[in-house]
Amino acid sequence: MSAEKLAVIMLGAPGSGKGTQGELLEKHTGFKRYVMSDLIKKELKPGNKLYDKIFKEGVLLNDNNIFDIFRMYFQSENQIILDGLPRTLDQAYWLYGFLLRHKYEIQLVFLNVDEEKLLTRITSRRYCPVCHRLYNTETKKPKLEGICDDDGAELIQREDDTEKVFSERLQTFDEVKDIILDVYKGDVIEVDADNDIEEISRDILKKIIVRK
Repeated sequence: MSAEKLAVIMLGAPGSGKGTQGELLEKHTGFKRYVMSDLIKKELKPGNKLYDKIFKEGVLLNDNNIFDIFRMYFQSENQIILDGLPRTLDQAYWLYGFLLRHKYEIQLVFLNVDEEKLLTRITSRRYCPVCHRLYNTETKKPKLEGICDDDGAELIQREDDTEKVFSERLQTFDEVKDIILDVYKGDVIEVDADNDIEEISRDILKKIIVRK
């Protein structure tokens, strides 16, 4: 297998920072980054067949739809970053086989976090509905409790930042995390994602370079 072709898969719990780290990795390396949620949004536009199936016929987006969308945008660059794929066991096996057939070396970056700390951090987030400035009731408090420093608007909590919703998202991730890691066993790079953003980024870069 050619060492020149490398696929880096980002895996982490919701809120673990894999999107941020994927962006930083793209910035530092120039690797082509595929964000599955962005590709899906491009295809779910009024007028195309997939949009009509899902929103008019009530058909659910399935793994085969995900695979078709990815193949549609995939251009077989030598170095790629994957964010948001895989999310299920079937996706994990499909992607593993797909990357091997395209002669990629695979490195799965697992952002390991303390989920109790993560839950506290996420449920403490607040934002201003006017200027969209972000706050945190634990680490980045406004000058006046519940009020935006910039425009005086009342801060609100996003619906998916509540303890109930976020706990459900964590549970969903935990149900598939171990089986995905098992599929890529031997190709996993574990990173302590409780550190600060820049330190995590440096750790990922160092480990990827060493593995290459």
